[in-house]
Amino acid sequence: MNDSDGVTESARASVLQAARELNYVPHAAARALITGRTHTIAVLLPDMHGAFFSELIRELDQCAHAHGQSLLVASLHGRLAEAPKVFALIHGQVDGVILMAPFVDAERRLAQLPFTVPTVLLNAPGPVNGAPSITMDNAGGAAQVARHFAQLGYKDVVHIAGPTDNYDAAERARGFHAAARRHGLSVQRDIKGNYSEEAGREAGAELATRARRPRAIFAANDNMAVGCLEALTSAGISVPAEIAVAGFDDIPIARFTTPPLTTVQPPVARQGAQAFEWLVAAIERKSRARLPSSPPAQALPTTLIVRGSTDPTALATSARAPSCRARQLRG
Repeated sequence: MNDSDGVTESARASVLQAARELNYVPHAAARALITGRTHTIAVLLPDMHGAFFSELIRELDQCAHAHGQSLLVASLHGRLAEAPKVFALIHGQVDGVILMAPFVDAERRLAQLPFTVPTVLLNAPGPVNGAPSITMDNAGGAAQVARHFAQLGYKDVVHIAGPTDNYDAAERARGFHAAARRHGLSVQRDIKGNYSEEAGREAGAELATRARRPRAIFAANDNMAVGCLEALTSAGISVPAEIAVAGFDDIPIARFTTPPLTTVQPPVARQGAQAFEWLVAAIERKSRARLPSSPPAQALPTTLIVRGSTDPTALATSARAPSCRARQLRG
């Protein structure tokens, strides 16, 4: 059954024939006890709703398939406090864990979590307990948006922020405000959001009624940008002629809004592939005691995708040639 040496072909054929007739399937848990490997990777995500998580899961699934591994995917339901419970449930069932922890207090809380198998962190503030961390340059991506607004002459801007406990959102706010100051933009007070389309819609509706409307809006993610865009157009405000709108994440719907949404494209596929590569390397080392004393940390660059929601030139180009690619500005 294991293709081991020392078995004659006739004996192997007889055993396999009997297994087929009896519908025998090797017991995975029993085999894992003997081999010390389950050939399963756990992926723990803060949530599983949305295009961003779908793209990440797809990339990790392809990596797992290429390495002869299976994926076990679980949600933390937006709460890092769920992590100990999930780790207890998967104990002994997986060879390693890819944990996405974009929480501002992740370092402190993860330090209290005993990693029993090799673990790679995604979007966490930094390495913890020997687990390396791979994130994206959220601050740099948001800074690209501020620079883009400045280049187009949009001086009066506002930011629709993400959840206050979200590390990615905090980094995007930090990068946007720092770049806005560098480029001499006038930034109105942030509007609180929660990454949902409804939060963006409410923000857009409120901004549409202001006596002093911003010239450009940066939403911390595309869901809020799409909701904001809908509210502005419903209020009869022309985008980008009167107010420009940009988001972050480059979800599939971003290119099909009216006008198409300018956004920051994160390196989701590259991040997933890198995380899997690091995890496989850690698993092959067999023991966490042999992990580097200073685990690596990497922030991957993002790309600004310029479309018609901010740039009239891009809007005009898109109207003439619907199949043409939006301009990409790397940061």
